[in-house]
Amino acid sequence: MNKKSGYSQIFVKDIENGMVIAKDILGSNGEILLAEGFKINEAFKIKRSLNQHNVLFVSIIREETEQVKKERLQTKEKVQISTSDINSQMLTKSINEFNDNKMVLKESFNKFVKGQKIEQQEIEKGISDTLKLFKGNINVFQLMQSVKHLDDITYSHCHNVALVSYSIGQWLDLNENDLQELVLSGMLIDIGKIQVDDKLLNKEGKLTNDEFLELKKHSIFSHEIIKGYEFISDRVKKAVLLHHERMDGSGYPLGLKDNKIPLFARIVAIADVYNALISDRPYRDKKTPFEAIRILETEYMDKLDANILYLFLRRVASNYIGQGVILNNGDKGEIVFIPKQNLFRPIIKLKNEEQILDLGHNQYEYLDVVEFC
Repeated sequence: MNKKSGYSQIFVKDIENGMVIAKDILGSNGEILLAEGFKINEAFKIKRSLNQHNVLFVSIIREETEQVKKERLQTKEKVQISTSDINSQMLTKSINEFNDNKMVLKESFNKFVKGQKIEQQEIEKGISDTLKLFKGNINVFQLMQSVKHLDDITYSHCHNVALVSYSIGQWLDLNENDLQELVLSGMLIDIGKIQVDDKLLNKEGKLTNDEFLELKKHSIFSHEIIKGYEFISDRVKKAVLLHHERMDGSGYPLGLKDNKIPLFARIVAIADVYNALISDRPYRDKKTPFEAIRILETEYMDKLDANILYLFLRRVASNYIGQGVILNNGDKGEIVFIPKQNLFRPIIKLKNEEQILDLGHNQYEYLDVVEFC
C-alpha cells in the first residue's frame, strides 16, 4: 500500500506513542528538549516534561497507510455527528430555559413598577430558576452568545447581567448568600428604565446632553422602586443605585471613587458594561466577546475595579475555548487556547485542516473573529 507522510502541528496534550518529532523543540534558554527525528515511546512522560517547560505545540511526522487514514477519518466523522446532535439538543433545551427565565423576570418587573404586591418567595424562586442554568453542561457565556434575538433590551440585559455577576461572584469565592444577593442586584439594576421614555431608550443616533441626563436618572428610579421592600437588603439597593459609579469618579449619580463604591456595585458594573458591549443596541451592532474584552482591557481599566476586571477578563476569555468561530476572511475554526497576554487574540484551529493560527502573531494581525458559530 502507498504511504502518505506529512508534518502536523499539534497540541502537546495530543501527543501519542509512535509519533516522530519533525522539528527540534527548544526550551526557553534555547536548549534542545527533543530533537528532530525523535520517536515517542513514552507519551505520558514526554507530555509532562514539555508542560513543565510551557511548550504548547509540537511538529510531528505522521505516517499512515491510506486505509488506516480512511478508517480514522470515518470514525472521526461519526463521533463529530453524534456529538453535534447531542450538543444541539442540549443547546436548544438551555435556550428555552434561558428565555423562560427571562419572561418570569419580565413579569416580576411589571409587578414592581405597577406597585403590585410581590412576595419574597417569588423573587427567591426567580433567582433559583435562573441559577439552574449553571448546573447543566452548557457554558453560560456561550449560551448568552447563542441567543441571537432579544425581544426586549431591558429585561434581557438584566437577566444576562445577573448571570455574569453570579459568575464573577463565584470566581471571587463569595458565599452562597452573597451570590444570591448579587444575582438579585443584577436583575434589578435597570428596572427604573421602564420609567424612561421608550423613544429615548431606542434612539439610534447620539443622545443630546439633556437626553443623557434624563437617561442617567434610571438608577435613581430603580432605587426608588425597590427601596420600600424590606426583604431586599441594603447592599442590593446600593448596588442598584450605584452600578454606574466609576473608580475614577466619573460615574453617576454620586460621583463616588475607588473603594467608596460598594463591592456589589463594582461587580455588577463590570457585568453591565460587558453585556452591553456584546448585545445589539439601536445605535450599533453587538460586539463579539473578544472585541468586548479588548475594549474593557484598553478603555476601562481606570474606570472599573482593575483587580476584579482583570480576573473577569481572564476567566471569561477561557469560557470560549472550544467555541466555533468565523474569521473576517470567511474561514471557520475553533478556539483552542487563550494566551495570558492579548486575551482578545485567541489561538484558532481551522476546521477541516491541521493549521493553527495564533491571532496574536504579527502575520495574522489582519484576522479577527467576527462571529460565533
